[in-house]
Amino acid sequence: MKKYSLIYLVILVVLSLAKIADAQVARPGYNSGKGFFILDGKLYDSTGNEFIPIGANTAVFWQSETNGMKSFPDMKKANANCARIVSVTNHPDNSWSWQSSFTKQKACVKACVDNKLIPILEFHDVTCGNGYDTDAEGKFLKKVVDYWCTPNLVSLCKEYEKYLIVNVANEWGPANVGFRDGYKKAITAMRNAGIKNTILIDAGGCGQNPSTLINYAQELLDFDPEKNILFAIHFYGLWMTKEKTKQSWQFYVEDYLQQFKTKKIPVIVGEFGWTGAPDNFTLYDPQKIITESNKHGIGWLFWAWNSEPTQIYYNIVADYAKGYTTEADLTEHGKFIVQQYKDNAKEAKAFLPTSTSMIDMETSPSIGVFPNPLTSKVLNVDFRNIEEMKIKQIQLKNILGTTIKDFQIESALSGQLVLDGIAPGTYFLCFRNDQKSYTSKLLITN
Repeated sequence: MKKYSLIYLVILVVLSLAKIADAQVARPGYNSGKGFFILDGKLYDSTGNEFIPIGANTAVFWQSETNGMKSFPDMKKANANCARIVSVTNHPDNSWSWQSSFTKQKACVKACVDNKLIPILEFHDVTCGNGYDTDAEGKFLKKVVDYWCTPNLVSLCKEYEKYLIVNVANEWGPANVGFRDGYKKAITAMRNAGIKNTILIDAGGCGQNPSTLINYAQELLDFDPEKNILFAIHFYGLWMTKEKTKQSWQFYVEDYLQQFKTKKIPVIVGEFGWTGAPDNFTLYDPQKIITESNKHGIGWLFWAWNSEPTQIYYNIVADYAKGYTTEADLTEHGKFIVQQYKDNAKEAKAFLPTSTSMIDMETSPSIGVFPNPLTSKVLNVDFRNIEEMKIKQIQLKNILGTTIKDFQIESALSGQLVLDGIAPGTYFLCFRNDQKSYTSKLLITN
């Protein structure tokens, strides 16, 4: 019985790994990190698989530590795939919050990873601020950038680089060129400090102004030496859905989600609430925000898993001190949202086991292949170091060691191989003769 159970387990692991290989894309050559990366308007995890963040904010900084930490296993139980950790820096003004402690911030990140949730860590200190170095209300961006660049935070980013997304600051920035210029300074400082994680930038205008993304997102993405910037739009009072007439100063959710997708701006919906919030903050149809996001493959994070107890329109769990065990523990709209998690949220494949059959094997420097990464159909092969050894077999294998293509061997070795119809990803070219084999790693991006 144990023998068959082991065989069954091996089959499941192989099938899981096969799913990884099928969808994998190669990390771009300009990106030197080992975690998430951006390519062609999409977010990919460390395995090269697209990841669409679907989860919620957890406002741990204004809750007790017990209630805050409870949110992570509860969100995993609900099938969310990520959690935005709403925190504050260690500035003296934040001494009231347990979350002003680096040790506690790291504990939240670890709790996410332990529960196979992608952590998105952010700081709330400069919400609706405008200046980079100074600000009339002290909400200048440099305050949180300096904190990100402290040895503790840089160490945290490196330790959890495979999983952690770095949300610089909640809803900072003007709705003009100051947004672009401020974040260029932030990107420079954080990259120079050694942070290679995907950087998440909220839209300007308190997170709500779409023109800051339409006008400046691509420029900021190109400015980053890692080209690893994700953006977030927050849907509150400035936003409406098309079943209602919007005011002249408002934007339609449907129109801009389509624009973001068309322009290949890597974006997620970082915050939105349910109907019923005061001050006309949530007059839109939140179900339509979710369905439109799902339709476009755009991630979304509800505000919040657990906000203020009296703000039902911002809560998924009815009583965050009790937490989530059954559907009865959810608000009415929380039941809808959790079902959406179960229907649409996919766990990051970075949490799955990786193959050692091909990835970790030694490759031979004897046979050069170029261009690498390959962006066309024709690969050049340099056999000069092994001319005396007759090659009898050439195969292209994926990361699992499965043969994808056998090449016909002519009487004389060809200096070119045609790789037509091969999906983007990481592969290995295996050359064999009677005595020896050679392996060259190849990235295909075409």
